[in-house]
Amino acid sequence: MNTNRPGLQGSRTALCSHIFRLLRKNRAPWVLLENVPGLQMWHLTVDPPQEPAIAHIVHELESLGYSWAHRIISLSAFGLPQRRHRVFIVATLHGDPRDVLLSTESICKGQCINLSKAESKEKSPAECYECFMTPPHVTPTISVTCVDLAEKRYGPVAHEICTLTASNGRRLCMVEDLGDGRGHAFRLEVEDAERLNGFPVGWTETCFPLMIPGRPWMKAVDSHRSCIKRIELLGRAVAIPQARWIGQRLMSPYEIKFSRESDGINFSEPVPGLSSITREDSGTEAKLRAWPLAAWNILSSPENIQLCSKYDQAASLWRSRRGLKRMSNTPEIFSFIPLGEFLSSQRRNIDAEKLLDFKVRAEKSNIELMPFISAAFGMQPRGKRKGKQSEQVKTKLDTERAGGECAGELVWISTKVSKRECFWPGIALHLDRDRDVIPSYAIEKIKPNQSSSLHRMVVYFAEESYEWLRSDRMLPFREHFDEFERQPLLVSRAKYQRAVELALEWQMHQDSSVEKLYDVHLREARAKEVEKLHQKIGNLSDTPNISCGICIICQARKNDLDVTPSSKSSNLRASTRQRRTSPLKGVQAGQSCPQLRILAAARKGLVSAQLALLREQAVGRRVEIYWHADKKFYPATITAFDDQHYSHRIEHDDGDIEPAAKLWEMRVNLLVDNSGV
Repeated sequence: MNTNRPGLQGSRTALCSHIFRLLRKNRAPWVLLENVPGLQMWHLTVDPPQEPAIAHIVHELESLGYSWAHRIISLSAFGLPQRRHRVFIVATLHGDPRDVLLSTESICKGQCINLSKAESKEKSPAECYECFMTPPHVTPTISVTCVDLAEKRYGPVAHEICTLTASNGRRLCMVEDLGDGRGHAFRLEVEDAERLNGFPVGWTETCFPLMIPGRPWMKAVDSHRSCIKRIELLGRAVAIPQARWIGQRLMSPYEIKFSRESDGINFSEPVPGLSSITREDSGTEAKLRAWPLAAWNILSSPENIQLCSKYDQAASLWRSRRGLKRMSNTPEIFSFIPLGEFLSSQRRNIDAEKLLDFKVRAEKSNIELMPFISAAFGMQPRGKRKGKQSEQVKTKLDTERAGGECAGELVWISTKVSKRECFWPGIALHLDRDRDVIPSYAIEKIKPNQSSSLHRMVVYFAEESYEWLRSDRMLPFREHFDEFERQPLLVSRAKYQRAVELALEWQMHQDSSVEKLYDVHLREARAKEVEKLHQKIGNLSDTPNISCGICIICQARKNDLDVTPSSKSSNLRASTRQRRTSPLKGVQAGQSCPQLRILAAARKGLVSAQLALLREQAVGRRVEIYWHADKKFYPATITAFDDQHYSHRIEHDDGDIEPAAKLWEMRVNLLVDNSGV
């Protein structure tokens, strides 16, 4: 995230003032705005720091009588390998903007595999983006990494490209991993850039050269210049999948109601973080991102609010703002296509001048690259740094792990990346307890002021290096996994992803139970859930005989099949048996297995359907059930599961019991208990 953006003071962002000028003359019933996530960040180009631009935008909307909601939507969530996050703001005078933006949210627990099977019988099942990026990683058949030859804020991005902008398209370099440390570098083609934004191939072909009235006909010098101009236009465009999804939601703005109102947290001040932000906090992105990722403000009676001046002197409109701490940027579940499998077969060489500039900068800045990237760029791999982990340490640690026990403690180690604090996974070894693992030469490097009570020997995953550090620079791996797993400065680096994967593998060996390991990392349990669902559901298709084989509907269908007469002599006996056993009570003719209906609802992002897919694993979950008669949510606990009727037993806190609740037909909110589960 670029913290030095000019914000609303920039020459481009300042154009939003014209939008409010037009709305003051003619208030449209619905307003849709789109911008980059930097809209929610503090800007440090001025002193004192400038508040997030979104604070000004929502204030203007409130002064005009609009209720609003905003959310970040990721392009990768729609299956395209481009890391393009955009903030969408929906405002309305007469509706509920939360129903458009915030009503659907995918929480994939592995059902993406079954959905891809149901959609395509020819292709192999594909995971969604979140499942694909969740360890253990499954390497695609063609592995391609994207490298921005002029970007200094982050390194290479594996299996997807960074956000395509008007300026970086010409300098994006694709590097294919050929194995054995070999790689091949090539440039991004304009046809692939069009597909990465959801456009058909050749969509921008007529955009350059242009015929401008009053000016001579502009001719392209060559095809390369034309491609550069077309990629610039794509960088400024709105991606089709994001626009299509929000357009469909605006066509039916009241189809799905927002059900997480109880999770919203009231704003304590108009701009969160205003009282605490300082110049010294410029390197802490958590404080710069004080504005919530998703928020809303539903005005009590927008039609009665008079047009205000630029600023609300009464300071009352903002008090109904509420935000969500967590909101997925994935509204629906789509199969993700890795970059290597997405790109066309055309491979053109990258510009030699840009590649030379990158090589010079990489050598001066001591930038670390993967071996296959260095080989593709014709660069010598970096020599081993001082303090590298020896084979002796590595052998000892691997031996311990092979025996079922792992020495040391799994921790997050504080480090610096681009002068900003980050955390890297590693192992902390105690001088006394783990002396058998620590080699003698490492012990000799202990300084006189270092002791076993205050210092630990840390071994960095994927770095193969070690050093002695104070224990207060380390944090427990398990407790802080959700906080540090996707650090903005590290998540795009393939080496960091490998380090996290090795850490999870190490933790798996260290724990006595795999289920205990993933009490914190819940997403890892998707593998077991996918396998279980696959065994019971089978290959999803349009065939009416597909069933789980357990529920009462599948049992009724099984009874019908069992009583089919095999000969004429058994007709009478078989017909009598059929009348006695089928249909079962409560089963109507033509009913399908409930799991098929639940999967269809889960595809739309309904939390209740995704919760129902967990079957017996949903027992013990705290939820809120909406009662239409009272128009209110009531807290409850899921206590049992009935596989015959695919229903759950729900016990409300007030004593009411629902013995056979069909979760996928209800409005359900997930609750967080006091233990943080």
